Amino acid sequence: MDKREAEIIERINQDLRLQKNDAKKDELKDLDQKWDSLVSSEPCKFINSDYEIKPDVLRNFRKLSIFISDAPAFNTHWLHVARYIYGGRRGSIRLLKECLEILQSDAGCMFLEKYPSNTVGNPYIFNYQGYRYTYRWCKHVRFLSVLSGILKSQLQSPFTTLDIGSSYGIFSYLLKKEFSRSNCVLLDFPEQLALAYYFLGISFPSARIAGYKEIAMAGTIDRSFLGKYDFVLIPWFFYRKITSQSIDLITNFASLGEMKRKWFNFYMKSEPFLSAKYFFTVNRFQSAPTYDTDLTVLDYPLADFKKLHFAISPIFSHTYTREYLFFYKKFIFNSQYFEFIGERLEEGTQADLLKTKNYYSKLYTTP
Repeated sequence: MDKREAEIIERINQDLRLQKNDAKKDELKDLDQKWDSLVSSEPCKFINSDYEIKPDVLRNFRKLSIFISDAPAFNTHWLHVARYIYGGRRGSIRLLKECLEILQSDAGCMFLEKYPSNTVGNPYIFNYQGYRYTYRWCKHVRFLSVLSGILKSQLQSPFTTLDIGSSYGIFSYLLKKEFSRSNCVLLDFPEQLALAYYFLGISFPSARIAGYKEIAMAGTIDRSFLGKYDFVLIPWFFYRKITSQSIDLITNFASLGEMKRKWFNFYMKSEPFLSAKYFFTVNRFQSAPTYDTDLTVLDYPLADFKKLHFAISPIFSHTYTREYLFFYKKFIFNSQYFEFIGERLEEGTQADLLKTKNYYSKLYTTP
């Protein structure tokens, strides 16, 4: 263990000890079935009962698919015979090749070449046509490519971005790489943010990172506070510490559509979101039946924004699943995903669009 890693792990341990007795974490109820299960099962895989990190597990958290899965989930070197024999593995390789084709079709491969998957967390990495990536890495490179194409000029100046459901921080990593003057706020379960602290701390050795200690001690989190750090890791229960007008861009990829309406409204109807200038999201048109929620695209406040980008996401449509042992089959998702980037409208313009919004809502719900 080198000095930097030792410092990061000690800091994570300090934060875990601080949050051990924080009653706010117990307010987490009424989650979707998937996340209710993950929140119960995943932390103990890398955190001991005494709230100390397991260093060997932490170093391999991406390979071990802690909290979130990725592909490939096996060694893909061409000499490994198993990659050619087993159907599930051949299906994963096909999916990975298709992801690269999508990036190549819209210049996203430029960003993949610029930012190959890093090795923090020791993931299995797919090497193909000179690119190094995983399925999850490809998706976030796609998001960076779309965002840069729409808002590149606006993002050159110092700005703050909040990623709701950030996981361990791939998108924040890529955003910081491309836009060095950004202040990146990550919001998720505190255990997920422990992984993010490790991932970002190792990836950016000189980064200024605000963890649980700084967030818990802050009365409010305003633009001045955020400007002191490269990365700010906010547990979900401190979300409303963020003051109005503190966030320029809010992003969310998939997880809003995995929430029950209570938690969806928790984020969408609070000051950080309502005062943000830009909104970038990629989510399902309809969450059910995959997730235990009744949310659809009509619940997203897209009419509050001037549309800068709207499309069906090409990188969220299907996967491949094992069929018996030696075969695989294509599995089409129950709902496609939409991509949306918008700039918040003035209040008068929002009122003008209300009739249109209501019209489409009635049209959608009419039998």
